[in-house]
Amino acid sequence: MKPLLPITKQAMPFSVTRSFFPSLNHAAKVHGYKGAVGKLEFLWVRTKDHWLQVISRIIPYNGVRVKMQRMRGVNIGPKVHLGPMVTIDDVYPYFVTIEEGASISGQCFILAHSIPVHYFSDVTESYVAPVVIGRYAWLAINVVIFPGVTIGEGSIIASGSVVTKSIPPFVMAAGTPAVVKKDIAMQVKKNYTDERFAEILGKRKAEFGF
Repeated sequence: MKPLLPITKQAMPFSVTRSFFPSLNHAAKVHGYKGAVGKLEFLWVRTKDHWLQVISRIIPYNGVRVKMQRMRGVNIGPKVHLGPMVTIDDVYPYFVTIEEGASISGQCFILAHSIPVHYFSDVTESYVAPVVIGRYAWLAINVVIFPGVTIGEGSIIASGSVVTKSIPPFVMAAGTPAVVKKDIAMQVKKNYTDERFAEILGKRKAEFGF
């Protein structure tokens, strides 16, 4: 998907069931495509991105999976691993950034939007928000990442976790919702210069308090 929307958290219209052509008109407009040509472009891009997602989930080669997700618009750094059956937001792929060396195990879901039906408009919000998987973070199998979440550099998310809030660097987190279970900073310190390690810990303390 072309990055036509600003990569920042923003409110979106709640979902309303429509037939095909009204749905196409609405979706193209929401995504920033304008006019009759824009609608056709949106239809092509949406279809292309859907099949790239489908094929990337089942093809048995990491390099091809990464390339296909980049073709969809996902921002993926070098040395990233994507396991089989990984789903990266089907509608707003360009809101997702996966930084250098991150490892996404099989059957993980990374979501950048939450657009409920209008019935729940007084219960919850409808929005799209960027997601960042930090450098050398590891998502173990079957993890779900919610919109707006940042996974800190060098952190581990345990299998089966549902991450609804950002996770600091250099920790192990687990649960539904995921919470910090262990500080692993000293175990990964060998991978950094003293200056870089101190810089990351300083930012972690300023943002997360430890």
